[in-house]
Parts: sequence; C-alpha cells; structure tokens
Amino acid sequence: MPRLRLTALLILALVALAPGAATAQGVDRVSARLLREVMPEADRLDPAEGDPPVRRAYRGEEFLGYVFLTSDFPPEVVGYSGPIRAVVGMSPDGHLTGVRVTEYHESRMNQKGDFLRQTPGFQEQYGGKYIGDAFRVYEDIAGISRVSISVRALSRGVRDSARRVAATYSRAVPEEHGVPAPAENITSMPWFEMRRVGVTQRMTVNAEDQDEIGLSVIHLESEELALYLVGALNGYITSAVERRGATGSDLILYVVDGPGGGRLPVQQGWTVVQNGQTIAIPVDNVVMLGSPWEGLLSGEVSMVGVFILGDEVDVEQPMTFVFDRGEEIGRFEVEYTSQAALRRAATLVAERAAAAASAAEAGAASSTPTATAETDVPLAAPAAPAAAEFATDFAADDQLGALDFTEADEDSAVDRLLASTSWARVGWMVLVLALASAAFFTKIPALRWISLGATFVVLGFVDGGFLSISHITGLIWIGPSAIMDDLPLLIMVAFTLITLLLFGRIFCGFLCPFGALQDFIDRLVPARFKRELPREVHRGALKVKYGILALILLPALAGSEASIYQYFEPFGTVFFLSTNVLLWTIAGSILLASVVVPRFYCRYACPLGASLAVASLLTLKRIPRVEQCSYCKVCEKRCPTGAIRGPEIDFKECVRCNVCEVQLLEKTGVCRHDMDTIRPRLVQLKAKSAVGLSDLVGTRAN
Repeated sequence: MPRLRLTALLILALVALAPGAATAQGVDRVSARLLREVMPEADRLDPAEGDPPVRRAYRGEEFLGYVFLTSDFPPEVVGYSGPIRAVVGMSPDGHLTGVRVTEYHESRMNQKGDFLRQTPGFQEQYGGKYIGDAFRVYEDIAGISRVSISVRALSRGVRDSARRVAATYSRAVPEEHGVPAPAENITSMPWFEMRRVGVTQRMTVNAEDQDEIGLSVIHLESEELALYLVGALNGYITSAVERRGATGSDLILYVVDGPGGGRLPVQQGWTVVQNGQTIAIPVDNVVMLGSPWEGLLSGEVSMVGVFILGDEVDVEQPMTFVFDRGEEIGRFEVEYTSQAALRRAATLVAERAAAAASAAEAGAASSTPTATAETDVPLAAPAAPAAAEFATDFAADDQLGALDFTEADEDSAVDRLLASTSWARVGWMVLVLALASAAFFTKIPALRWISLGATFVVLGFVDGGFLSISHITGLIWIGPSAIMDDLPLLIMVAFTLITLLLFGRIFCGFLCPFGALQDFIDRLVPARFKRELPREVHRGALKVKYGILALILLPALAGSEASIYQYFEPFGTVFFLSTNVLLWTIAGSILLASVVVPRFYCRYACPLGASLAVASLLTLKRIPRVEQCSYCKVCEKRCPTGAIRGPEIDFKECVRCNVCEVQLLEKTGVCRHDMDTIRPRLVQLKAKSAVGLSDLVGTRAN
C-alpha cells in the first residue's frame, strides 16, 4: 500500500506540473529583440489591431508590412509533441521578412536541445520566402535531421498564417482604365499568387459532417499553362479530349483542396451560368485526373480534373460555375472571369478611350465614345461607365473568400505525406527492414550480425528512425498525425505491428539500435565477466519495466504533457549525442550493467519493450519446442533475455533473436540425438540415482 500511494502521488504531481492548454501569446507582448529580428528595417510598429491581430510596421511614413503570431490563427499545426508557435514578419507583397520561434515543447528537445532556435541558419532561411510557395521540407525549406515532423509543422504554420494575413489585409487588385488588368507571366506565378490576383477563383464547400473543401477553377488557355500546373497529367487531359472528339474545345481545370478533398464527389452537378443562360456540363465532359505528382499543384492540392466546355460557353465572357448536389452536399457557386475575357475587355476599353480622345480632339459635340465594330457584343465592359461598374463588381467579388485559408490543410493527408517524404530515407528504411527480414527467416547467424550492424548505423545515427516510447505518448497527445506525417516512420510502425502479431517482438531482436548495441557488447565481453541474477530476483526485476511504462503513459492519458521518458529511455541520449550530463550518466550506467547482464536494459527497464511485450500476448506463430527441451539447458543458457526456463518460453520476454531456433536447426546439445537414444539413458540415470539413494539411506541407518 505505501508503494501504491507513493506511485499515485508521483503521477498526480506530474499531472499538476504539466503545462495546461497554451493560449495565444499576444503579439503586443513579443520582445523587442524578436520584433527587430523579424522586421529589421522598421523603426515603428503600431499596436496590434484587427482580426486576426497584426501589428503594422513602418520606416518613417513608409509602410513595411505586418508582424503577427502563428498562434493567433487557429487551428494551430501540431508538431511531434504539440503546437510550435512563432512570430512572423511579412511585407505587403507576401514575402517573409523574418520568422522566430517563440514557444514549443517538443520531447526531442531533451536529446537535441533547442533545435529550432539554435540550429545555425534554420530560422533565418525563412526570410525572403514567398508565401505562395508550398514550403516543402527538404525542397523549399532546409530540414533538420531526425525532427522533420516538427520542422514541417513550423513551416506549414508560418505559411498558412501568412496566407491568411494576406487574404485579410491585402485587397489590392491591379487595374487599368478602371478594369482589372490581366496578369502577366502566369506560367512563372505561384498558385497562391494566382489566387490573389484572380487568375483562379475558389469556392468553399462546407458539406455537412465533412471537413471544409475548396474548389477552384482556372481556364487552361494554353498547353504551356497546363504543363506548368499539372505536369505529366497534361497527357491524360489531351487523351481524354481526343477520345471525346472535343479537340479544340475550351478547357477549365478544377482544383480540389482541403483535408477532405479526396473524398468529395465532383463529377456530377456542374452548370455554367452566362448571359442569363444556364448550361449544364455533361458528366462525360468532367474528367477526373487525381492527385498531381508533378507541376505547380503537386503538394498544394488534393485532386484536379478538367471540364470540357461546349460551344455555348464563351470563355471570353464572365461566367459563374455552379456546383449543386442538392441535399446530399448543397449548392455552391463562384464567379469567374478568365484572363482571355480580361484581355478582351481591356482591349475594348483602350479602343473606346482612344476613340473618345480622337472625337474630343476633332471637336465632337458629344463625349459619348464612338462605337466600334464590336459595340454590340455583350461584354462585361462595353463602355466607360460600364467599365467602371465592372471594375467595382470585380473588386466587390469575394476576393477574401477566394483567398480564405481558414482550413487547417490545403491538401490531403496522402498528398502531404508524399510531398514531404525524403525518398532517400525511405530507401534506407526499406534496406534495413529487408536485411532484418532476411536474417529472421533464413536463421543465418552471420546475416543477423549484418542486419544488426545496419540497424545500429542507419537507424541509430544516419536516420534516427528507431521507434521510441515517445511515439506512443505522441499518439496520445496529438493523435495519428504523430506517425502519419512521416512515411519512413509509418513503414517502421506498420512492419513492427504486423510482425508482432505474426511472430513476436522482431523489432526488439533486429530493429532496435540500442538492442543491437547491447548485443555487440555481449559479443565482445568475455564470458567470465557475465553474471545471471538469481531466479527470484530476475522474476521480480522483470516487472520494473512495466512500472516504468505505467509511469510514462498514465500522466499522458491524464492529459499531462510532461516529458519524462528520456530518463528511462537512453536511445536519444546515445544516438542523438545529447549534451545532458544526467542523461549520459543514466545511459552509461545502463551500458555498464549490460556488460555484466546481457541485454540488461531490454530485460528490466525498457518501456517500449514492455508495451510490445503486452501486445505479444496476441502473437500467432510462436517458437516451437521439442521433447529434448525438457532435458536440455543449451538454449536456456544462451537466451539473451532469460526468457527460457527448460521447455517453457516466457513469450512476453522473448525478442525473437533466433538464438534458440538456430540451436534447434543446428541440433546442438541434446538435440543432436533422437529421443529413442536418450530415453534408455534417462532410465539408466534414474535407476542409478535410485540405487545410490537406497545405499545412502542404508548407510545412515547403520
């Protein structure tokens, strides 16, 4: 009872000490030093105002841009262990002037230190980045080894909050003669910029019980633009158009973004409203292309497709796209004016302005512009007053809605995962898993040592992709994204769980770099230095790791974000080369104990091993035993975790290291002989023992 009370008090203390839900730090309270670093040219910042709150920065009377906190733009993007918050400076044209991390509590800090703020050049690289870029880690953004989830969370948090500031506070629409001017150099323009200036327009779909989804439309006025946007998918567009006999038709690319975009049924329910007419888009003319793996939209959106327009739709006129799925989803629409329509309108306005100027110079009595051959064409801007009205309508069109980045994600989970994946890391992971699988199934001892060497080097030092109890606490704290945003980690978790269900703790025997380190120590240390704990002590000590597991998981389940696993798990200390003296003292003590007791840590202290041990109760295929095992001690003596007692294996403690299975295959010890040979000898031994015992009793009686 006293020990139970002490444990309960310790857990309660940890929960009480854990930080509560963090609230957004007001941008007005950010230190002057950080403000200077993110907006270095400013000599004045106004107090925070607006929703979301920003501070406007000035140099004299010159407006330099905005300063804001990512935490003021919910929902916050979550890193490995929780939100990562930063103060951001941005110029009016959407370029970042600086980023500085203000607060984060990642568990990896215990091994790597303050890696986001102290890694040279990491924060500084955001300066000058344009918010229309995708901010892909290892492509647009330089990453930090073994903490890519945290880097990705910071990058996406900065990108998304900056885009929302631009959407809210940047209303400028370029105009010429009162009409929005067509954009220049579209095929070098980021997707965000296209949305900002109206090259593409977006509607927001809020289907019931679904995540918010965006649907954007853009006229594919040239093959060059199609290649720029979707890369190789343009070939599918060409094939689809040819199959439908629609060569020469106008094409509208539709773009789906948002976390639920991949599940939205978009092939039915489309119409175009133009000049008072409603024109249905046949289902056969809606071509779904899937997720773009090349081009500008790769990594930006969930899915793309194409509308093949009929002759009744004029892309040089404004139009409204309507997506109507009735009660199933709802009715949504977006007004769209293509660049071709803007160029045509601008040309007419310029021609009419020139005609009006000529008439004025000639002393015409009327100031009404002279009609041209195209005066009767129903354009958006047929005359100067109408042009002004058109410009007003354009500016009043929901530009903020078109630029609304309130959704947490712009692309699907799969797209995000693939876009941020380092395929070199995937290759290393597959190599290590392939070696482990080959070693496990072939039972070749030399191959096992090669596999352990690869595990130790690759998963330990090169990639740092080993599993940890922190991954379980991460799942508790932030959900599946703790592993779903990292493909190599996801592969490792899937492999571990599948093999655990089928065969047992293969991860512990082949894929744990700290386990491999202990095996190398056991291999190198002479037998005379090794000791076995007394059986009763061993049995009691086995329970310690389950207590450690409870000590780590119970506070996490209770809502605490206290990170204490690093004191019980030396993986990060050794392989991340921690500078913490206390952690190295703990790790060194464990390694010294492993010199005397093989796999000391795995046997008595590993919380991850404890969790896998509990799960191994469900394992389907276990190590076979033979009759000789009742009399032989070879496997029992060689088992690195002390899991064998005669013919019985404590499968929770077994790490499937192949040691005993190799003995069975090679028929060492008693296994060299058939039981038909062994049984007579056992009978003789029993008889001799009985005779010896009777003689002893007789001697004592005399």
